[in-house]
Amino acid sequence: PRTQGERAKVAVVDTGIDFTHPDLAANYAGGVNFVDSKKPPMDDNSHGSHVAGTIAGVKDGKGVVGVAPKARLYAVKVLDAEGGGNLTDIIKGLIWCGRNGMHVANFSLGAPVNSVFMRLAVSYAKMKGVAVIAAAGNSGGSVSYPAAFEDAIAVAASDSKDRIAEFSSRGPQVDFIAPGVDVLSSVPGGKYESYSGTSMAAPHVAGLAALAVSLGASGPEGVRAALKKAAAPVGLAKEEEGNGLIDSAKLAAR
Repeated sequence: PRTQGERAKVAVVDTGIDFTHPDLAANYAGGVNFVDSKKPPMDDNSHGSHVAGTIAGVKDGKGVVGVAPKARLYAVKVLDAEGGGNLTDIIKGLIWCGRNGMHVANFSLGAPVNSVFMRLAVSYAKMKGVAVIAAAGNSGGSVSYPAAFEDAIAVAASDSKDRIAEFSSRGPQVDFIAPGVDVLSSVPGGKYESYSGTSMAAPHVAGLAALAVSLGASGPEGVRAALKKAAAPVGLAKEEEGNGLIDSAKLAAR
């Protein structure tokens, strides 16, 4: 491969990362805990570690391998052990990504309601050079926030037959579709499990975005353009697949 995501900094804005996991430890580069500032951003849920493994699980012939196995992972813990969180912490997470030079930020989280403060925080992160990749949502209905914001890249979930997953949210805001059913990845304690959700689809695109950055895509617009160029429709409605599935082999150096 021409790149494995070297030099790309990817924030996992989620429940934290199990940075002791054999598939994640080598790529873990630090982070921040907005749920409890006195503690490191260790994953006490499993969601964030699963997302992190899809993005950048190391290629060591064991466990799973991420889309960008040499990207640098940063844990931005904004969700608690139950996977719940508040708007303020999510906004703080977005601002942290902007201030700390992240190239890509993965948001496998969402709220059904639009918040002007969240929108401004997404715009701030984008202005600071962060490509914000977000899960479309699992309501089967309209796209949730922050994915629905114009400045975010919204990802719907497909199944193994390249159909839209029944649970996947859909709408005109969808930019891409990616695998989101029975995705195997890392979970705390050195283990692996299969999960389904647009939460699993978004990190596939975040990993591809890291590859694009590593190949020279510049800023969020450069990343979006590179992903678009490498995507092809799979025959679904535009509201279900956006620009389609991204083929990593078609990501060109720009």
